[in-house]
Amino acid sequence: MPLQKDWQDRLPLRMEQPGSSVGFSRRWVLLAAVAWLLPALYVIQIHLPGNALTFPGQDTVATTVNRLAPQGWSFFTKSPRESELQPYVLRSGAWEDQLMGPNSAPHNVFGLDRRSRSQGIEMALLLAEADGMRWTKCDRDLAACLDRAKGPGTVANRVPEPTLCGRVALVEQKPVPFAWRDLMDATHTPARLTVLDVAC
Repeated sequence: MPLQKDWQDRLPLRMEQPGSSVGFSRRWVLLAAVAWLLPALYVIQIHLPGNALTFPGQDTVATTVNRLAPQGWSFFTKSPRESELQPYVLRSGAWEDQLMGPNSAPHNVFGLDRRSRSQGIEMALLLAEADGMRWTKCDRDLAACLDRAKGPGTVANRVPEPTLCGRVALVEQKPVPFAWRDLMDATHTPARLTVLDVAC
């Protein structure tokens, strides 16, 4: 009987009396934590920009890590400096903003209505298929840029449920740099635009 008790005490996972909790050996918990933490630290370090910290063998395992976890951190985040497209439609002689986002807004049922997600794809398809499309640089007020925009290109909107039809302006806007945030009211400034006649 003592031999059986000694054998049970050496198990990493041992069952206690019926009705009691399951116990783990501290040594096994520590080994499991290190087995998960060490590879995670290597993956993080390899994908970070150059810094003062270097792990042993980091250069050797970098190729393997990049093959097993190729996405890096940019897969999960979008650059805050990236430009965005803003759609406008000409109605009764005035340009109206047609952006359906943000997706979490109340008019999108706080994200339950997913139509706003497809608008970016729709704009990309229009730009890819447009005939005679010409960009106009914009370094002033958006209304002034829209008034002096180059002649429209033509394109057929082939998406199943189009949101952009008629005379459409696609405005590429750049975010205001963080250092200038107090100098400007808007969060984005127009950089260039193109006008299209979109047939739906």
